[in-house]
Amino acid sequence: MGIFQSKKFILLEILLCVILGVGIVCYTQSNQEIIQKQNTAFYYVNISGKQRALAQRIVFLSQIISTNYILKRNNQNVFLELRYCINELSSIHQILQNFVVSTIVGREGHSTLNDVYFGSGGLMFKIEKFLENANKMFYLTNFKDVLQVNQTLLQQLEGDDGLLTSLELATLSQQIYGQTFLREQERNIEWLLYLGLLICGVQVILLLWNVVRR
Repeated sequence: MGIFQSKKFILLEILLCVILGVGIVCYTQSNQEIIQKQNTAFYYVNISGKQRALAQRIVFLSQIISTNYILKRNNQNVFLELRYCINELSSIHQILQNFVVSTIVGREGHSTLNDVYFGSGGLMFKIEKFLENANKMFYLTNFKDVLQVNQTLLQQLEGDDGLLTSLELATLSQQIYGQTFLREQERNIEWLLYLGLLICGVQVILLLWNVVRR
C-alpha cells in the first residue's frame, strides 16, 4: 500500500512538473508575443502620425509650385518631392486601411477606429480625394488652375472637419486601440502567472504532506 501511494505521489509530482513546464513555455512565448505586438502597435501609431506631416508637406509644396509659376522658376525638384510625398501618403493609407479592415471591422469593442475610416469620420474618402487633387498638380499648366488646386488642398486639409482633424483622431484611435489590445494580452499573461504559482503551491503542499506521512 505504501509503495502504491508513493508511486501515485511521484506520478502526481511528474504531472504537475509537466504542467508547470508547459506553463513556463506558454508564459515565455506570450511575453515574446506581447513584445512583438507592442512593436507592431507602435509602428501603426507612428505611421498614422506621419500621415499628418506628409499631408501638410503636400500642401506646402503645392504652394511653392504656385509661387514658382509666378516667378517662372523651375519646379522639377519640387515635383520630385511632391511625388515622393504623395506615394508615401498613399502607401501608408493603404497599410492602415488594410489593418482596419482585417483587425477592426466587425469588432464592436474597437468601433472607434472603424468609424474614423469608414463611418462618420470619412478618413478613407478624405485621403483619396486629397491625393486625387494633389496628383492634378503634375498635369496643370495654367497658373489659375494650379492656384485653385492649391487652395482646394489647403481647404481639404485645414477646413472644418478637414483631413487634419480626421488624421489626428485616427492617430489617437490607433493609440487607444493599441493600449486596449496590450492590456488584454497582459491580463492573459497574469492568469498564466497565477496558474504557475498555484501549481507551485500545490507541489509544496504535496511535498509537506508526504514528509508528514513518513
